[in-house]
Amino acid sequence: MLVLCLTYVLGFGEGAKSLTDRVAVVSAALGVLTLALALRRGTEAVPAEDRAALTGRLAQAVASAELLSRRVIGGDRIPVRVSFTFRTSSHARSATRPLVPNGTLDGLVADYGAVRPRRLVITGQPGAGKSVLARAFVAEFNRRRTEAEPVPVLLPLGDWGRQELFRDWVVRHLVRDYGITSAHAAQLMDSGLVLPVLDGLDELDEPGVPLPESRAQQVLDALTGYQSGLEPAPVVLTCRTDLYDVLETSGRPMLDAGRVEIDPVEAQEAVRFLAMRQDAIHREGEWRPVLDELRAHPQGVLARSLSTPWRLVAMATAYEQVNRPGELLGVRTEQEVTDRMFARFIPASVRAVDDEDRYSPEKVHTWLHHLALGLASQNGGANTLVLPELARSPGAWRSRMLYVVTVSFLTLVSLWAFLLNGTRGSAEWGVSLLVVAMAVLALLHLRPRGYRLIKRSDMWLPPWRSPLWSVASKMAFTGRNRWGVLVLAILPVMILWRSVAPEQLGGIGDWPLALAVLPMLTLYVGFLAGNTLDAAAIGPSGWPRGGVFTALALGWPAVVLLGLGLRAGLGLTDCLPLLAVFGVLYCAVSGDSAMYLCWLLVHFRRVPFRLSRFLDWCHAAGLIRITGGVYQFRHREFQEWLARHPAPLTRPTAPARAPATARTP
Repeated sequence: MLVLCLTYVLGFGEGAKSLTDRVAVVSAALGVLTLALALRRGTEAVPAEDRAALTGRLAQAVASAELLSRRVIGGDRIPVRVSFTFRTSSHARSATRPLVPNGTLDGLVADYGAVRPRRLVITGQPGAGKSVLARAFVAEFNRRRTEAEPVPVLLPLGDWGRQELFRDWVVRHLVRDYGITSAHAAQLMDSGLVLPVLDGLDELDEPGVPLPESRAQQVLDALTGYQSGLEPAPVVLTCRTDLYDVLETSGRPMLDAGRVEIDPVEAQEAVRFLAMRQDAIHREGEWRPVLDELRAHPQGVLARSLSTPWRLVAMATAYEQVNRPGELLGVRTEQEVTDRMFARFIPASVRAVDDEDRYSPEKVHTWLHHLALGLASQNGGANTLVLPELARSPGAWRSRMLYVVTVSFLTLVSLWAFLLNGTRGSAEWGVSLLVVAMAVLALLHLRPRGYRLIKRSDMWLPPWRSPLWSVASKMAFTGRNRWGVLVLAILPVMILWRSVAPEQLGGIGDWPLALAVLPMLTLYVGFLAGNTLDAAAIGPSGWPRGGVFTALALGWPAVVLLGLGLRAGLGLTDCLPLLAVFGVLYCAVSGDSAMYLCWLLVHFRRVPFRLSRFLDWCHAAGLIRITGGVYQFRHREFQEWLARHPAPLTRPTAPARAPATARTP
């Protein structure tokens, strides 16, 4: 806007002739600059708020995002009883333990309250229920917490880089996953009102990485120095048992922390859990041989294969209603049990949601395989699926090349229309400079951290028919939000007035144009209303809808101008460059969405085009879990199994490499 105004004033061609015109143009430029600075100050330099209000808002967002799914904890209202014991650390600086610990899932919050300092490490074997225990801890602590206590936030450790400070990393996740502003997130962290619950320390490094060079050791060093004043700051960490044992003996463990070890599920508990399922009651004859085997051989292959809550729940789901669990009686190895169980797991999960017509088990397996393979190709093997970052993954260079070609093509078409195929007046030069500037901003999105004119947390929108829209409308037009809506509504109202009002009142009286402008105003109101909601209440699938909404908000004026040009007698070839200009503008404003679209076009045969809708369906089916604003596979072992098997198994086969249970630090 400033470049166009200055170009018009200086007048490469006709320019502004009279002093009145020059003053008007300069005033308009200064007004736009003042409004931009005011909006920037309103979004970034946020004044400090009451701590209770900030923590309450964050606690509400966490409660919306970390709801425990019945399918994750076992379903059928019969959860697996998870127990744990406190372990003595091998070093002197360990936290004090409760005198009489509860040692159960329900009593973890009470046990944590007795730990001094409030630092806890949850360890267990792969699939022992560390993530479930962490989620249950977040939900229960958040329900019981007082205003003076910090808000627990579950954070996957997979994307913590070596050069990023721990505080900055937590602030980034609070902004991305829970939709709060960066200023408020920094205020909460600096006030010690955030309790980080860090999941997946054992998933940061590949086997064989030297301990001093590992990312896990870097995380522990950073957490040891993480303080609140002179005291160690509260933190909860989950890790695999064998890795943390090595870190305690040979490395540098997290000091001033207590440690709990999740107990294996005994055969007696497995029998109780399976016998209480509805399917075992309805099909007692099918399940009785399996239960008898567990009772008779509590240390047998089948009992060892079901010694973790994750495997026990997966087995119960895989043989629900249709499949015969008796096929597991003749197995000889735990890996054979895993292959048979996971081969049945996806079809059973698809059948459980009664939606086989939408997604067949074969398609679900194939699509999840490609997603798991993409995560495995990232450095160290990622475990979080962030939709805006898919095009920036190491193996997505084709998507980035398609994005560069698209931006370059739209830019060249625009420049050809305004410079090489017409007069070269001040307006043409001004628009050309603006197009080049937008193209540079669009290409900046290719950086590893991206570049955003609109913050990602401001683009999370609920489903179109969601009741959250009514909540958003009430929030947008009440309280302090209404003043921002009124100020920002000045420009759309002026456009509408210019279209409707008669010539005596400064308008043009064009009612068809007014009807064409009304949808743009509707998009404007919807965008403002959607931005008042927390991202955590919407979920990770709200980001693609925000990109579509931005495209509609930018595309509708282009359509209106195209219609006006055609009505004025211009040819279609004269109007198409206008669409190219708006395409460059969209890439500059919402480059993440454009890159994501390029990624979908490149992988359209490997994943569904409506990927977010599919992942939400997988979450309902129990195949995917949601942590804040990211997707994760139900379990790392399930993710690695899918990466090894490109197609559904008709019969068990040997794995291509060692399974997750045999991994060594």
